[in-house]
Amino acid sequence: MNELERETLLRLAKKALKELEEAYKRVPDTDNGKAYLFRGKERVRLMIKILEG
Repeated sequence: MNELERETLLRLAKKALKELEEAYKRVPDTDNGKAYLFRGKERVRLMIKILEG
């Protein structure tokens, strides 16, 4: 993977994380979807860590 591809993926992952965090705040605590959003946030954080590493 070249530098441009890596930077593009990193920007997209950071944008996705921001959107997931916003959605997580809006979902009611009683909604089961909150757990899915939390797991998605953790997966995106891991991808960001790998890309930055």
